[in-house]
Amino acid sequence: MNIKNQIHKASLGIAFFGMLCGMNACTTQKEYSQSNDIDYPQPKIADSNIQNPTVIGEPFVLVGENFKNAKVYIGETPCTEITVSATEDTINAVLPRIFETSQLRVVNAYKQEVLSESAFEPIYPLTENVEYPTLITRGQVFTIKGTNVDLIYEVVVGGHTIEVDGINSNASQINVLAPSDLADEVTIKVSTYNAESNVPESGSITVEDAGEFFDPVEPVVLFDFEDGVNPYEPGDVTPENGLDAGNGISKGRGDHYLTVRKADGDGWTSWMGQLYYGQPIDLVTFTDPHLSFQINSENSQGYFQLEIGQNGNKNGADFKASNTGNEGDNYVFRATNNEWQWVTVSLKELELSDWGGGLEAVDIKGTLDFVKLSYKQGNGANPYILNLDNVMITDGPVIVAKELENFETATYIWEDNGGGATNSIDGGSMSAIAGDHYIHVNLDGATSWNWTGTLKMDNSNSLDLSGVTDPHLSFWVNTGNAKGNLQFEIYQNDTKFGSDIDRENYYVETNGEWTLYTFRLSTMSWSNWGGDAEKPDFTGTLDYLAFGFSTGNIDGERYEMNVDDIMITDGPMF
Repeated sequence: MNIKNQIHKASLGIAFFGMLCGMNACTTQKEYSQSNDIDYPQPKIADSNIQNPTVIGEPFVLVGENFKNAKVYIGETPCTEITVSATEDTINAVLPRIFETSQLRVVNAYKQEVLSESAFEPIYPLTENVEYPTLITRGQVFTIKGTNVDLIYEVVVGGHTIEVDGINSNASQINVLAPSDLADEVTIKVSTYNAESNVPESGSITVEDAGEFFDPVEPVVLFDFEDGVNPYEPGDVTPENGLDAGNGISKGRGDHYLTVRKADGDGWTSWMGQLYYGQPIDLVTFTDPHLSFQINSENSQGYFQLEIGQNGNKNGADFKASNTGNEGDNYVFRATNNEWQWVTVSLKELELSDWGGGLEAVDIKGTLDFVKLSYKQGNGANPYILNLDNVMITDGPVIVAKELENFETATYIWEDNGGGATNSIDGGSMSAIAGDHYIHVNLDGATSWNWTGTLKMDNSNSLDLSGVTDPHLSFWVNTGNAKGNLQFEIYQNDTKFGSDIDRENYYVETNGEWTLYTFRLSTMSWSNWGGDAEKPDFTGTLDYLAFGFSTGNIDGERYEMNVDDIMITDGPMF
């Protein structure tokens, strides 16, 4: 979008409520099908409360007719939060925050459109209270915060000019990719759509090289099925499809997952359907974007191909050992034998096939137009069975190095310390976050620093971490409507070390929600609890790792900890 030469200085403007003259419009009949002998309903705009000049990001109303399933644009920029009345004669929508002086355009379900006579001019507010980063890492994203910072269109850092498209950014924060050849000290200067903002230049900012590891950004969830809606779209044939229709398996993560099955998958011949995610995915903040998801093929196999769109181009890819790291993946997903397993592929290393769409490789600092999972049997056996959950773009791979305890056998090893706490399987008010079971520990009227008991895990004995590049301790916690606390105990080289889930408050509170904790073992604060070793060696073997259900700073209140799916992951869990 080239609107830098149309920067509008903030002004009061004149409000034209009910701008009939500006909204009298011309309609354009578009071809809806190969046959054009049908008079399709033409949208018409009779009235609106939109102003001209108009304040960006404001809600507005259009009144007219033939608005069925309408989309609304100002120029080529889509408006948001569009709702059409049941009578199809009223539209409520919100203007974008960045757009050129343009006509309003409505396109209905029949691909017929109407344009307003008037072109609407945006009024941009001041960009203020700008906060620059205190440290920049070469080749990684830095953040600029403030009021209306999405209206920054250009950033100059250390002499490098970087254009910024804030249309999909948060109004209070934008992310900028730092060049890899910055000097050791730089300043930042920004330009905004409202020239009167006069944002001051930053002071001197230190620049560093990237380290061995990075802190990931939050994943983009494409499908987790937690809304209870089946998004599957049938293809040339319609297999059985629905939520939570697995046979003899537990849940993946959360309450819902998608099941697709067909007695005869018909190899590569039949296209069975798709999952289509059409929202833009900005990858600029990601350091190492991956497509990650969970599968469970019960006692058979299943498959889908991947198609990605970017910059108006698209192409596809297949899953095989060379990109998933699993020898069982060969144009079909490995047989999981009723277990949930993660599949994770690097978008940077993804080899795209030439399906005629023109996309040669994924730009991992660009924006994805769409992601499509196209269901085919591929090289798999019959019957076709695939249960799917938690499809995400993650900042790094999802690798479970060692499952320590998932409580699915409904048994556990509890070493009671006489602290008076109650412990059980599934004793809380919530359902499990992963699978069907979790451990519950509670104590009413807790006193502080009461180590009530220890969760021992057979899978943590002689825990060899030598093959794990970036070992993390990952697990889920839910404290119900109370507070909870955990301490961790490891033993190595005749020395006991301890750490805490929280070293600021010495308790956590999740307000009834399951919360994922994922700690890099090497950067946790480990105290010496007895022995001569100075610090743990997380490139070697731990004699054991245990969870201590300690009340921490909880005193006179209810202590509650519900814990699920404890594992060692290679890198963070998402």
